Amino acid sequence: SPSENDPFISAIMNSKRFGNLMVSDYVEVFSRDTATQFAALTFHLNDDVYFVSFRGTDNSLVGWKEDFIMSYKKTEGQLKSVEYLNDIIRDDRRYILAGHSKGGNLAMYGACYISDDKLSRIIHIYNNDGPGLCPEVSDVSLIDRIRDLVTVIHPRYCIFGKIFAHDFKDVRIVTSSAKGIMEHDCITWEVEHGKLSTVDHFDPNSEWINEIAEKWLRDVSPDEREKLVNGVFSTAEARGAQTYTEAMQLDVDGVEDLIVNVVESDSLKTVAKIPEKVLFGDMIARLRTGKLAKFIDANQLIEGIVFTVIGLLMTIFTDNAFRVIITVLLGAVVVFQLVYTIKKLREDHWNFVREKTRVYIFLTVATLFAVILVKNEALFIVGSGICGGWLLAVAYRSFLAFKQSEVRDFAFWKNFVKSILYSGCGIFIILAPSDTAQWFMLVLGGVMAIDGLSAIIFSFIEANEKYSRKYHHLKDKVRHKNSNHKKEG
Repeated sequence: SPSENDPFISAIMNSKRFGNLMVSDYVEVFSRDTATQFAALTFHLNDDVYFVSFRGTDNSLVGWKEDFIMSYKKTEGQLKSVEYLNDIIRDDRRYILAGHSKGGNLAMYGACYISDDKLSRIIHIYNNDGPGLCPEVSDVSLIDRIRDLVTVIHPRYCIFGKIFAHDFKDVRIVTSSAKGIMEHDCITWEVEHGKLSTVDHFDPNSEWINEIAEKWLRDVSPDEREKLVNGVFSTAEARGAQTYTEAMQLDVDGVEDLIVNVVESDSLKTVAKIPEKVLFGDMIARLRTGKLAKFIDANQLIEGIVFTVIGLLMTIFTDNAFRVIITVLLGAVVVFQLVYTIKKLREDHWNFVREKTRVYIFLTVATLFAVILVKNEALFIVGSGICGGWLLAVAYRSFLAFKQSEVRDFAFWKNFVKSILYSGCGIFIILAPSDTAQWFMLVLGGVMAIDGLSAIIFSFIEANEKYSRKYHHLKDKVRHKNSNHKKEG
């Protein structure tokens, strides 16, 4: 926002390096009718070199909508970037183009579509974490015209700049004082000794999201993207929202309108193609890479004990095991939602009006939980889905371990058998009728107990081998040390 940037702008104006620069050719176009949010200006670095800067996305709803429009058609802003460069470029001057986020896209797009004579006056282009050109909309072969001119700068946690990304030679990854998706804000990019602080690799969590986002974009046509964008933004526009901040403050009626608009725009299939990794960001990645998950995954003994205990309990208490396990899991979700809702209410000074959406969500979850407890058939349907999904995930994990094994040892055959047994159990519980729950829990409990016991035994064998290797290594080290002493004597 302007108030947040005031100190930064003031520091630039008062600096020796930038304070006396002349600025010219300022152009701004804003139109809700054509979804256009465009601005550009030119800095006079010296008599010969000029720096053209394109504005990125502001907080306006129009600006955000234009970002999404880029995924299915050329925007007015992109056409304006070509028009701007054609108007200001002169034969006796050299130019550097730059922009952040959408501005980086405009800098590249404009350079791609101007004439060879105009392009020859451009000496460099900086794309600061901006998306590339959509291949279904633009002629991406034109990127070859500017490939040697472009420097791309991304934060370590990069999402926006990887959308429709091109293969450029000069790509730099910078560190940031922010975390996660907020690293996109270039104000947070860190500097050391007058230069950007760079690293060699992107954040693995952001790369994980990028892979899924790319797959979704490949699976969804431009027409489907357009319907989804119109369905989502029409909700905010109809409710009078003019900024991104206002659009995010939907009440219950707003959420209902959003659902209705998405359904009416025939975008349910498009939404269904969005994997959970895109919807929930890196939350799942954090769970997967968390300390507890790493500890359990690395410690076969702990995993074996857990599986053995659960398996034995399931075989002993077959009558109620399924109901108890699913009830505890769903109850944990309700408790978490309750605690989270209370936490948010406390942070908002118990403003129930402002937090009513969150309260309604909790009440809905709690009501569904109560219905599931009362209706045995509903409990089995939900529980079989959860249990089946978990078992198939365990089977898939075992299959991957089996596939990656290079030696046909105990672990190789163990993972092979586990992948078959757990996939069979998972498919069965998803498809089986409710009256088979007791028999299923008995079989699954036995499988888990045997699996857990084998993991415990195998962990002790590994520990013994590790201790033996360490002992022999230490023994050899002492023998070698003693032999050296004898030689010296």
